[in-house]
Amino acid sequence: MDQKGNYRVGMKHKNIARFTLIIISVFIFQIISKQQIVFADTSSSTNYQVKESSFNSGSSINSNSTNYNARVSFGDLAVGTADSANYNVRPGFINPSQEYLELVVQSSSVDLGTLSSTGTGSGTGIFYVRSYINGNYVVISRGQTLTSGPDSIAALSSQTASTTGTAQFGINLVANTTPSVGSDPSPDPNSTFANGIAATGYDTADQFKFVDNETVARSGSSGPAWGRTNFTISYIANISGITPAGTYTTEHDLILSDTF
Repeated sequence: MDQKGNYRVGMKHKNIARFTLIIISVFIFQIISKQQIVFADTSSSTNYQVKESSFNSGSSINSNSTNYNARVSFGDLAVGTADSANYNVRPGFINPSQEYLELVVQSSSVDLGTLSSTGTGSGTGIFYVRSYINGNYVVISRGQTLTSGPDSIAALSSQTASTTGTAQFGINLVANTTPSVGSDPSPDPNSTFANGIAATGYDTADQFKFVDNETVARSGSSGPAWGRTNFTISYIANISGITPAGTYTTEHDLILSDTF
């Protein structure tokens, strides 16, 4: 099950005086998000079917009568997880027996501001991934660097620090200090078991990269993906003193896919 969305990214600059170069950049972040559902099997036989099962809270250690003595326990409330190589248990209240993955974009535009060869343009795009009993997932980045006709701003092919005066375009999915932009992936307050993380190559503060068809985010290694993780994409752009004037644009796609 895949979901796909689009960033529409724009950057414009013009010469306003001799030897002076200004870039005005606007990023339009658009994603079409849809939910795909896979129905899970229920417990059934020729005569019976159980769609949801539950034991209510409460227990009694000893039940006695004149002739019998019993030690019993029914449905005590439980917390935490139980994991093995093949199975995972998440105790709690009844949940729907449907698997799903969902990708939702919460910000529709990103503005990198006005750039010069002595400053860095930066901005963020925010999205979240929500999942339920679906195994694991990855978020794949598709797209090319900023271009204006035949001119382009070089995309960073490996993790690199932001350097003013050098033409650069890159992203990561963590909190940075140089420049100060972005946030680390975090579970939604209501999603205790959410475990989404930034992928290798996009998980180091102050190091940026932009390579087509690479995984930029994924579910973590602590069991399957459950709940909602919030992600922030940090964008940076730098220009040199000889970057040609123009309107620079690109389209950035995000693809969400399960990895059962």
